[in-house]
This record gives sequence, structure tokens and C-alpha cells, in this order.
Amino acid sequence: LTVSEGDAISVDYTGRFLGPNGELGALFDTTIPEDARNDSIPKAITFEEKPTYDDMTFTVGSGQMIKGFDRGVLGMTVGSEKYITVPPEDGYGYPIPELYYDLQSKQSIPLREEIPADKFPTLFPQVDPDTMSSFIHPFWSWEVLIIDHDPEKVVLLNQPVYMENYGQFPWNVTVTDISTSRNVIQLTHHIEDIDPDSTLVQFPIMYPLDAEWADAARAANQGNDPPSGRIASVGGVITIDFNREVVGRTLVFKVRVNDIKRE
Repeated sequence: LTVSEGDAISVDYTGRFLGPNGELGALFDTTIPEDARNDSIPKAITFEEKPTYDDMTFTVGSGQMIKGFDRGVLGMTVGSEKYITVPPEDGYGYPIPELYYDLQSKQSIPLREEIPADKFPTLFPQVDPDTMSSFIHPFWSWEVLIIDHDPEKVVLLNQPVYMENYGQFPWNVTVTDISTSRNVIQLTHHIEDIDPDSTLVQFPIMYPLDAEWADAARAANQGNDPPSGRIASVGGVITIDFNREVVGRTLVFKVRVNDIKRE
């Protein structure tokens, strides 16, 4: 009995990225605990061990699996093993541009800023300008004074402390200048703290940082929060990629068929 469309099959597999020179790269998913726990096999930055490991059952041709995997198992038999190479177009597709976020490593934000009154509740849902004179910024964690508000706008004055570290990024961000005359807070992101191979940025922290971008990113991701962001590049600009790690990659699956059931 060979695998055909419509068969319900059970398989074990290990998925790895194809490396730049055709070698097997980091492991991103597996049903095999020995592979998951093998320290000699490099792991994708977003790989997480599962509490339990079981083989995977699916119906071939039903759309449950990516196209390349679905097609790759056709013709296999119980006990057979093979490597299936899946290019992006038959896997998880290509990156969505809206899920990249560029951040200046020397970042400037206003010391005094006016927020349109209709946008204020979205940016600061826990803050009531009618009853509060100050609050703690939900992203930067410094004090913010409410110095004026009317039906059109809310005027804020950020109150960071010079040379203190702030924010929710997994690296240090220091206030290196505060200028009243230029209405600027200068922030320095310590790029030397960033390891692209291990640093992840949680998507929810982006809402209080840049709600407009976060809303657009969520919409581009079919209305769902994107996964944790990976550092795509570090320099004068820090680029954070909130696409899934498997997107845009050629994948190599080692597959073993354990069972075939046919109606």
C-alpha cells in the first residue's frame, strides 16, 4: 500500500532549514524527542520543546499540510523514510513587508507631544485625562504629565531621567539627551546587547510603542497578532521581522511513514 490522496497517514518527521550552501540548517519542528533534545543539532530561534512527542496524523490532499509536504509523501509506504525539500512557494510563502519594523538605533521622540483626543483612548486605554494629572508610560515606563486637554487634543510632557534605561525591548535603551528647546528626547539603543541568534521581541509590546504600525501589522497577518519578532539586521537601523521564522525559507523534512489508512 502506497500513500495516495485521501489516505489518513501517521508520520514522524524532523523539519530543518536548508542552509546557504545546501547543508541542513537549524531544526524548527519535530515529532522525535531525540532530535529535539540533541544538542548537536542547531535549533531555530523560535523552536520550543513540546511537553510530549507523538507522531502526526493527517489526510493527504485535504489541505491540512503545506503543499510541498503533502505532495512529498505521495508514493511512500509504511516504514519508508525520505527527505522532502520544500521551497517557500510550496511551504509557508514569502515574507509580508508590513511585518517588518525599522527602529533607529539613535531614536528621537518628542518631549512634549499633542495626541488627538479621539486617538488617546487607543494609545493609553488606562488613562483618564479628566481625573488624572500624570501616569506611567505603558512602554517606556517613565512618568508622563498631562499638561492640557480639551475635546480636540491631550498634551503630554514626558519625564524621563537623563542616562536612565527605559523600555520593554530585550536590550538596554538609554536616555542620552533631553532638550526642551528642540523638544526632543534622544534614546540610544545599545546594539552591542543584541544577539540576532537569540533575541526575540514580543509583538504585544509594539502597541504602546507604535499603535498605528501594530494595527497595520495585525491586519496584514489576517487579523491575528504576529509571532515574536526576530532581529533581521542591526546597525544604524534595527530591523525587526515579525514574520514566522519558516516564512521565505526552503525547508527540508526527514519523514517516516508509520501507518496508512484508506477508506
